[in-house]
Amino acid sequence: MPPAQDARVRPFLVRPGARYRCFGDGLCCTDIHILGPLSKSEARRVAKVDPEGLSYDDGPKNPPVLRVATDGGCHFLQPDRRCGIHASHGPMQKPDFCRRFPIGLVATPQGGRITTEHRCPCRTLGERPLLDEDNVLDSLVDQRGKPKPDRRVKKLKLTKKTTASFEEWRAIEAQLLSRLASGEDPRDALGSRGFPELKKSDWSTELDAIVAECIDGSAFGFAALWFVEHARKRLNPEHRVRVPHRPWAAAFDRAQAREGAPREERDVLSDWLADEIWSLRWTDDRTFDVARLELATRFVIAREVTRTLKREHGCRPDRAAAESLMVVELMGESQYWTDIVAKMKA
Repeated sequence: MPPAQDARVRPFLVRPGARYRCFGDGLCCTDIHILGPLSKSEARRVAKVDPEGLSYDDGPKNPPVLRVATDGGCHFLQPDRRCGIHASHGPMQKPDFCRRFPIGLVATPQGGRITTEHRCPCRTLGERPLLDEDNVLDSLVDQRGKPKPDRRVKKLKLTKKTTASFEEWRAIEAQLLSRLASGEDPRDALGSRGFPELKKSDWSTELDAIVAECIDGSAFGFAALWFVEHARKRLNPEHRVRVPHRPWAAAFDRAQAREGAPREERDVLSDWLADEIWSLRWTDDRTFDVARLELATRFVIAREVTRTLKREHGCRPDRAAAESLMVVELMGESQYWTDIVAKMKA
């Protein structure tokens, strides 16, 4: 491969239409997310601020995480929802996963793609400016001030037997993003209705396993239950959905209260799918034909969650869609979902 095709982080590239600004809604500083693990250097930096802020939930031989208070918030989360480490020592003192979220960086032959995650109401609700490298630069660099990519992508596997150069992929991607932006049904754009057949398993078995392992009273556990209940509803229209608690609702209340015209539900969901494709996260462990299946599956679950939030909780459509994305993206980052995706038949 010629040098021009090497993955690089410059120039920074932003997906057209992506919007974000941190408003301090505070959701990312709670047990809805895994607050760790910390590297040795990160743990040392945190311990200098407050050694009580570290927790060894999996035993002292494993990497520590940030301690979570009894209310589900990070040990360092202040009453005004500001980070205590950030407030007293600046952003670079925080662990990388805190400083970067929800921003990511992917090195490609064309430059560094700035990516965003949508399990953050600062990304999905309210008046937000267009994403700009200047206002997220602290999230893109390491302790030495150098851009730090999450992954490097030079070529991509479309199927088990087919690999595409990055230029070939760009043509495929551009067409897909255009179809999503046009308002086409995402399932048609992805070429899948979701819930594909699983190898040596079935959806009921896999969903039961999530419930058995995840339902523990944590915010993540409640999100997992929302995911499973609406997956079951999609598989069986007669299933009566149990509407669980929403411990994250206050963060979305704050986001909805911000100025800005309501968005179309369809736009919120399509924007998320576009970022999932743009981020190239799927290249870590799957081919594109499998990525299409899993994205279509999470999309239809998100739509079911959205419907329940509108019908049972009276949520505004864009608010309902934003909450549903938090649920399906959070589950999508879990090992439980990764194990299911590995069983999907393309």
